[in-house]
Amino acid sequence: MAKRKKSARGERGIPGPPGPTGHAGMAGERGLTGKAGVAGATGRPGARGAKGSTGSTGSQGRVVTSPGRRRLIAAVDRHIENIYSELTVQMKRMAKIQAQIDELRERVRRAL
Repeated sequence: MAKRKKSARGERGIPGPPGPTGHAGMAGERGLTGKAGVAGATGRPGARGAKGSTGSTGSQGRVVTSPGRRRLIAAVDRHIENIYSELTVQMKRMAKIQAQIDELRERVRRAL
C-alpha cells in the first residue's frame, strides 16, 4: 500500500475539559531545608552608649572619614566615570551622524 501524502492540518478547535486527577502516590522522604525567609520587623533601639573618643586628625586638620564614607565616595566616583564614558560614546555617535549628514548634503548639492 502506498503512503498517503500529508496535507496541512486545519485550525484546532477549543480544548475539551480536563480529565480526572490520578491517585496520589506514596509520600517521599523529606527534602533539604530551603533558604531562610524574610527577616521580621526591627525591634526597639536600646539605650545609647557612652560617647567615644575623637578620631585622628588628617593632614589638612580634618577628622579622617570612616571606611564606609570612603567606599561611598569611591562608588559615586565610579558612577560619574561611567557616565562620562557613556557621554563620550554618545558624542562620538553624534559626530559620526553629523559627518554622514554633511556627506549627504554634499551629494544632494552635486545632484542639483
